[in-house]
Amino acid sequence: MMEKPFLALAPFLLISACGREDTRSKAAEDAHDIAMVERMSKEPFKPILPRPIGKVDIARYGLDKPGCSFRKPGSEDPIFIANAEEGFMRIGGDLKRYAAKTESAQLPGNARSTYVGLASWVDLVSLPDDKGGSDTAHWPAKLILHDAQDRVAFMSEGQVQCRS
Repeated sequence: MMEKPFLALAPFLLISACGREDTRSKAAEDAHDIAMVERMSKEPFKPILPRPIGKVDIARYGLDKPGCSFRKPGSEDPIFIANAEEGFMRIGGDLKRYAAKTESAQLPGNARSTYVGLASWVDLVSLPDDKGGSDTAHWPAKLILHDAQDRVAFMSEGQVQCRS
């Protein structure tokens, strides 16, 4: 007698088990779709190549204020000019402005370690000096430029020169 009620419930048990599999399958499909949309929404990576900021630009835009400038080895013109409040970099034909992140570390010469722009941000990292001659006016550094999706788009070691 016990078998008949169980047999009567068997179709309902099978249907409820199928529903659980459908729910798990649907969740897996949704996760796959979300991951695909996230991958597709990322811009393709493009390296960013800053151009030197020439003396004409420095005079035209008043960038000769007290602060620091980053130069690549062997270059006379800086590719990044910074002070305690802001930094500047030439990308393509445009001079981009970056705001100093006041919570970031203060470096020699009153520079900051991080500057944030609209579509990218800059890290300026003080490096150890092999020659032992660095001071607050001249020190080895690495400049790292990140794109809007936090990827490293440019990196260079060089020298920072500061003036007051």
